[in-house]
Amino acid sequence: MKKSELKSIIKECVKEILFDEGVLSSLVAEVAMGITKAQSLMVETKQAPAPQLRTQNDVDEENEARRKKLLETKRKMLDAMGNTKMSNVFEGTAPLKSAGSPSAPSAQGPMAGRDANDAGIDISGLFSVAGQKWKALK
Repeated sequence: MKKSELKSIIKECVKEILFDEGVLSSLVAEVAMGITKAQSLMVETKQAPAPQLRTQNDVDEENEARRKKLLETKRKMLDAMGNTKMSNVFEGTAPLKSAGSPSAPSAQGPMAGRDANDAGIDISGLFSVAGQKWKALK
């Protein structure tokens, strides 16, 4: 057998295996599947930017900006209250003698945090309203 004859026989066998038996199509399908899996696994990750260190000057500028915003808000509120309807809204009031936290439990009793000069509510007319029914409740 000559070399050319052997070459043509091998060529025919390879051609028959690749095309007729479907080896080539299954090989192409496996390669395509591998490519799609590889593409789905490849995820582009972006590195988060490093947090910038704030200097004391930056902090001071932020505090100054907050202070200016607060002053502007206060000025707007005072301007709104400056009209004739609100001019004497706090006239005749006095500040509390002592301030406390309303959420803190009272260790001094039910009248803790109240002004000692406060007369409270007059209940002297309560008995006259109830009349004789009050005595029946005793």
